[in-house]
Amino acid sequence: STVEIRSLVSRPSMNGKVGVVVSANASTARFGVRVAGEAKALALRPANLQPAAEAVEVGRLVLKAAEWSPQSHELFPTAARKRAVEVMRLGYLIAWDEERFEGEGAAPGLVDLWRTHVLPHAVRR
Repeated sequence: STVEIRSLVSRPSMNGKVGVVVSANASTARFGVRVAGEAKALALRPANLQPAAEAVEVGRLVLKAAEWSPQSHELFPTAARKRAVEVMRLGYLIAWDEERFEGEGAAPGLVDLWRTHVLPHAVRR
């Protein structure tokens, strides 16, 4: 995990630096954190660590793109985005089939169901 060092009293110059957790010691309740330019890993308490901003952003993107949704659409490859558009068009055709819905012209709720439940399963990376 990538972490940012915070509130370190013994070496305040390390505050704000980013490092990588390389070990954990249960007996001392500290994590070994490797920081560029340091000869060895620092033994730091969990209270002095927080996930680095870039690691949090990467995590958010991974979670956001785990399954297709309107919000994650732009994160998918071109072929998957094209498939999403095709499948959504099919949903609109079904929802607006006048013969199927006895002249009412539309089933707007079906479009929402289609987008929410069908598309995530039909569109893969």
